[in-house]
Amino acid sequence: MFGFIARRLIAMQEKLTGQSANYMRDIYAGSPGVFWRFAFASSLYHYSKALPPEVYSVAGIAAVRAEDCGPCVQISVNLSLKAGISPAVIRAAATGAIEDLSDDNRLAYEFAHAVATRDIAAEGLRPEVERRWGKAGLAEIAFVVANTRSYPTLKRAMGYAQSCQRVVIGGETAIARPREAA
Repeated sequence: MFGFIARRLIAMQEKLTGQSANYMRDIYAGSPGVFWRFAFASSLYHYSKALPPEVYSVAGIAAVRAEDCGPCVQISVNLSLKAGISPAVIRAAATGAIEDLSDDNRLAYEFAHAVATRDIAAEGLRPEVERRWGKAGLAEIAFVVANTRSYPTLKRAMGYAQSCQRVVIGGETAIARPREAA
C-alpha cells in the first residue's frame, strides 16, 4: 500500500518538474522512513506571502545555481515557468545575467546567491532586502535558500548529481554561466 503511494508521489513529482526522480526510488528502496520524512518536508518547501512570485522564483534560482549545475536548476526553471514567471526573467536568473533583471529581482538574486555561497556581501544586502520586503520577505528568502540546498545535496549523496546539463527555457537552450565559486 505505502509502496503504491510512494510510486504515485514520485511519478507526480516527475510530471510536475519534468525531471527524473529515480533518486527518490532509490531512497524509498533503501529507507522508506527517510523517503516519507523527506516527502513530508518537501510538501512544506514552497511558502511565499510577502515576496512577489517573481522575486521568490529568482531567489530560488540564484540559490540553486550555487548548489547545482543542471538538473535542479532545470527543475527550478520548470516550476517558475509553471508559476507564470516570464521566460526572460527566468533566463536572466538561470544564466546569472543579473544586469537583465529589475532592481527588485537583482537584489533578491544577489542576496540569495551571496547567502548560498557564504559570501560576506550578504551582510551589506540584508538591510535593503528587509527594507523592501520586511522581516517576512527576508525570512522567505532565507527559507528558499535553505530549502534549495536539500535536493542537490540529497541527489549528490545518492550518486545522481554527477554531471551538469544544459538548461532549457521555453524550448531554447540557455547556456548558463559557470557557477561562481563557493
